[in-house]
Amino acid sequence: MRKILLGTTAVVSAAFGAAVITPAAAQDAPTVRIGGAMQVYYGLIQQNGASSNPGNTPGVTFNSTPFNGSSGGTANAVGIVNPLIPGVANSGGNFARLGKSDFISLPTVSVLVSGKSALGFQYGATITIGFNTQEGNLSIGNRVGVGRGTAVADEAYLELAHPRFGQIRAGDEDGVMGGLMNSGFITNLGSGGVYGVWENFQTRQNGNRTQTGAAQLGDNTKVIYMSPQFFGFDFGVSYAPNGGGFGQSGCPSDTATSGCDRAYAFRGATGFAIAPAQSGGPMARRNEFQVAARYRGSFAGVGVAATVGYIGGGTARDMTEGGQQVRTMNGHDVWQFGAQASYLGVTLGANYQFGDYNFFWGNPVRGDRNGQSLNLGASYTAGPITIGSNFVTHLYEGGSRNTFNPLTGALTPNSVAAGGAARQRRWAWAVGGNYRLAPGLDLIAEYVYSSVREQGRDLDVGRAGVQARGQSNVFIIGSRLAF
Repeated sequence: MRKILLGTTAVVSAAFGAAVITPAAAQDAPTVRIGGAMQVYYGLIQQNGASSNPGNTPGVTFNSTPFNGSSGGTANAVGIVNPLIPGVANSGGNFARLGKSDFISLPTVSVLVSGKSALGFQYGATITIGFNTQEGNLSIGNRVGVGRGTAVADEAYLELAHPRFGQIRAGDEDGVMGGLMNSGFITNLGSGGVYGVWENFQTRQNGNRTQTGAAQLGDNTKVIYMSPQFFGFDFGVSYAPNGGGFGQSGCPSDTATSGCDRAYAFRGATGFAIAPAQSGGPMARRNEFQVAARYRGSFAGVGVAATVGYIGGGTARDMTEGGQQVRTMNGHDVWQFGAQASYLGVTLGANYQFGDYNFFWGNPVRGDRNGQSLNLGASYTAGPITIGSNFVTHLYEGGSRNTFNPLTGALTPNSVAAGGAARQRRWAWAVGGNYRLAPGLDLIAEYVYSSVREQGRDLDVGRAGVQARGQSNVFIIGSRLAF
C-alpha cells in the first residue's frame, strides 16, 4: 500500500507506540480503541507521456480482447481488431484519453489494543485496514471483480515494551528504515507532498505513479526491536525472512510459483528485477534486514534529528535455464543518511540514500549500476496553518538495462546507448498547505509535479518506444480527519 512516510496509517500506531513506553503504574487488562482516518480529495490531473514509436496512436483506445469482426476492423497478427478505425490493426499497446478531474476517498480504520502488566511491561496490538489500497480495479468484461473499496489489512502486529528495555514489534509493519526511524523526510505539508496522495490520482500511463520512498519499502512480516533513548541516541533493527506479508503469501501448493514468498529459487526471477511493482515482485527478497541509529535532541531551542541506516539482504535465484539455480540478481545493499532541524515553527530536512536497488525497490541485476536518491524539504507552522515544499530526485539503472545471460554470466550492452543502457531519472516537486479547522480535522491544498525519463524503454506496457518521457501535474484540495 502506498502511504505517506509516517503517514495516516501509522499516525495512530505511532501515538500508541509513544504511549507504550510510559511507565506502568498498575496492571491493566487489555483495552480496545478504534482509530483511523478519513480523507477525501478533489484532483485536477494532467498526465502525459511521449514515445517516438510511430506505430502508437495516443488518444485512441484499443480493446485488448479479440472481436468477431462485426466492428468492420481488421485483425492484427494476434487476432485483435481495432474497432474504432476500420481496416487498421492494433499496432501496439492500449491507449485511452483520461479525464482531467476526479474525486478519491481514502478510509482507514485501526484497531488498537493496549494493556499493562504488573511487571511494568506494556503490551498491545495494532491492526490497520485500508479501503482504497487496490491499484485500479480487477475487471472481467464490464463487471468489477475487485474494487478499490475492498478492505485490505495493511499493518498488523503485536507489541511489547518497557521504558528500560525498549520495544519489540512482531507482524506486518514498516521496518526501522522503512518509516519508523528515518530523518530528513519533510511530509507534514499538504497530504505529504511528493509522498502524498497524488499517486492515487495517477495511472501507469507513463510510469509516473509510484515513488521509491522509505515507507514504500513495504509491511512484509518481520520482527522489530527499537531501543530506549540514551542521552538522545537510540537504535533499531528489523528482520524479515522474505518479501511476503502475513506469511505463506502466494504459496497455494508445494509447487512454488514466482509469487510465493518462501520460494528462494524460481523460473523468471530476474524478470522481477525489471518489473518489481508487478504482483510477486517483492517475493525476490530473501533475509531482509534493516539497521538504524538515530539522535534526537535540542540545542538553544533548535530541535534536531539525524539518522544513519542500512538496508540489506539476499535475493532469490533464477531457475530459467534447465532448472539450474543461478544467481542473476544482487540483494539490497543500501545506505541512508538523513537530518532535520526545527526552530520557531520552521523545519528543514534532507535525506540521501545510495546502493544496490532499482526503482520501486526492485533488486538490481548483476552488473547494474547503483541507485541513489536525494530528498529535500522545508515547512513552516504558525498556529493552525502549515505550509511547505519538498523535492526528490532519483537515479536508477532502469528497465532498459544490460542483458544478463544466466548461463555464461556475461553482460550484453543495450544497443540504445554506447556502453550500456541509459539510466532512469525521476524527480518530483511539491508545494502544499494545511489548515487545522478543528482537532484532528485539516483542510488541505497541494500541487505536485513529477517527471520520469528513460532512454530505450517506454514505461507503457505493450509499447516499444525509444524514449520514455512522462510528466504529471496534479492539483489537490480536500480534507483529512484523523481520529
